[in-house]
Amino acid sequence: MVTLNSIFSSNMVLQANKPVRFFGSGQGSVEVTLLGNTKTLEAKGDWLIEFDPVSYGGPYTIDIKLNGICSQLRDVYFGDVYLLGGQSNMQFKLKECNEPVSDYRGNDNVRMFTVDRLELSEYYFSRDGWVVLTKENAGEFSSIGYYVSQELATDERKIGLIACYQGASAIQPWIRKDLADKFPTTLAKREYPLWNDNGKLYEKMLSNIIPFSISHVLWYQGESNAYTNEAELYIDMLSCMVDNWREDFRDFSIKFVIVQIANYIWGEDKNGWKAIQELQLKASDCIEGLKTVVCHDICEDDDIHPKSKKVLSQRIAKAIEG
Repeated sequence: MVTLNSIFSSNMVLQANKPVRFFGSGQGSVEVTLLGNTKTLEAKGDWLIEFDPVSYGGPYTIDIKLNGICSQLRDVYFGDVYLLGGQSNMQFKLKECNEPVSDYRGNDNVRMFTVDRLELSEYYFSRDGWVVLTKENAGEFSSIGYYVSQELATDERKIGLIACYQGASAIQPWIRKDLADKFPTTLAKREYPLWNDNGKLYEKMLSNIIPFSISHVLWYQGESNAYTNEAELYIDMLSCMVDNWREDFRDFSIKFVIVQIANYIWGEDKNGWKAIQELQLKASDCIEGLKTVVCHDICEDDDIHPKSKKVLSQRIAKAIEG
């Protein structure tokens, strides 16, 4: 049986001006028709079909034929796709922020795909495909994803969000295991062993959407590495992760925008927390194609999950545009 990866569904946003890749697994015949161009192959395991880049536009219909069974993906656009990565502050929902529900706004120009988490506690799952932002479901969107996309989405530029995060995750599980094993096993593993083994979240979550073309990675993480003996290695681990992701997504032009963790210091290791902040600030000078956004002056410092995410997201949007 041959299957198409669940990231491909109606309502999706494909990255404009980059290779268009369709992929899945299994054995059998595969046929994909995109804008009148048809490509076929005989799958014998993991398979991939790639088309040339397409400029911004839509809506389009894509025809898929797997072992002779036809289906259509409708209302598909080419726009900009942002991967939302990190831990709980990226996972933090709009409904958990201080935004009044009366101010929630739907936006047909914004769509989100959710990668299944290991603890399966999301409102949306990969089986739901790409979900169009509405006033009714806005509260279930990542608050940062919601605010950033509201800043940037237009009728001519759809925004696709890929939610791929896990609260209380260190950086090591997001790096491919053979690379992550060069670094110490994270201390956070003691509390959250389900997902904090080296390479675990890369293997169980991120790899499921590789090599879908994307524009930017928005990364908010660091709290779970704020221990003195790990913090000093954070910039090396971040650099390793950036290289790892760019290589495996087959795109060294992917940009990264990271958020410097807020001033709230969790636990007793203040030196480790401050070291993470300093290295995240330094990262923009050390890692090509990466920008660091500061939040300590605009977010609360009395909670590890600052509820004020709107102005921070406006800064992220400016970093993307800049």
